[in-house]
Order: sequence, then C-alpha cells, then structure tokens
Amino acid sequence: MFIGPFDQAVSWNTDSIIGSRRFLDKIWRLGERIGSSRPCLGPIGGKASSRQLESASLQTLLHKTIKKIGEDIESMSFNTAISSMMILVNEMEKEEFVNEKDFKMFLQILAPFAPHITEEIWSTLGEKKSIHKSSWPKWDKKKIVDDTVKIAVQVNGKVRSEIMVSSDADEEAVKNLAIQDKNIIPWIEGKPIRRVIYVKGRIVNIVV
Repeated sequence: MFIGPFDQAVSWNTDSIIGSRRFLDKIWRLGERIGSSRPCLGPIGGKASSRQLESASLQTLLHKTIKKIGEDIESMSFNTAISSMMILVNEMEKEEFVNEKDFKMFLQILAPFAPHITEEIWSTLGEKKSIHKSSWPKWDKKKIVDDTVKIAVQVNGKVRSEIMVSSDADEEAVKNLAIQDKNIIPWIEGKPIRRVIYVKGRIVNIVV
C-alpha cells in the first residue's frame, strides 16, 4: 500500500520493504515503552511523573493525522495515509512522554493497514476486546488548529524574512511585527513605506 497510488501501475521491488519494516519496528518499540511504564506513563528506564505532559504540537499532529487517514481511506490514497502515520510515529519517538490513550488512538487508525501487530500491542496495553471491534477515533476540531503560523515577509515582492505569529493575531499586529523584524529593517530603513499588504496566514508584503 505504501509503494504508490493504489490505482496506478508500480514497479515492485522487494528492497523497499525494509522501510515499512522499520516503521513497524518503531511502533513496536513505542508500544513496549508505553506498556513498561503503566499505570504512570514515562520514558523507558525512567521514573514516571504526573508532571509529564505530552506536547501540544504532538496532540495537534495526532488529530490532523486521524482526520487525514479517514479521508485517505475514503479516497483509497493508502500510500499518503501510511506516509502521514510515519511522520506521526517519528514525532512520537522524539517525545519524552506519549499518552497511552493517544497511542491507542494511533493504533486504531493503523489497524486496517497492519492488523496483526496492532492487535498484539492493543492486547499488551490491557485491552480485552479486539482492536478491530473498537470505535474509530474522532479528531478534535480545536486540536487541529495550529497555535502559530509562519508568515513570509516580502519587501517589494521579494521574500526577505519569515516571522511566527499567533494564528488569531490581527492584521495590524502582524504588519507591525513584519516591519520591526531585524531581517527586514535593513531593507526598509530610511525609505518611505508606501503600502503594507497582508494576506492572512501567508504573506506580508512591504512596498517601499
């Protein structure tokens, strides 16, 4: 399913199977890590702490992935679905703490693609009923909205810098941040600013 679009011809090569094998190995290690630290989840070999929190960015990525996998299954875009899950697993591996509930949600969306390994890990995490009889996880609208967005800053149509702003920042605040950016000042210093154009969530263009 990962080799390419489902409705197109592909050149089969067994060498490429190693990529999917490594992906499943990562999932198995994550399952062991979470299972070994129950009921208070923590990193392998470390003492779990109630103060450990999963990062907001991982929560956002998880819920975006749940949404995308549902859409990709409907359109039979299995290769992009697996690619999205690979990205999520890579981010989970980097985290010091991964919530067991969230990891189980990930297993549920992986289950149609890797039924045997997900069933095994699901069981080791204390679930008595089959993962294939569980309900499909629901993504949270609030959690798929990024807190910050990257805005390109142009001077006379040429990108000179980038700034990070709150996703709900108003237009004037974004324009002021762009004008005050240290990488932009040399391009506009001593020149009259004729216009500042803001395309929400994407670009600020300063015309001098």
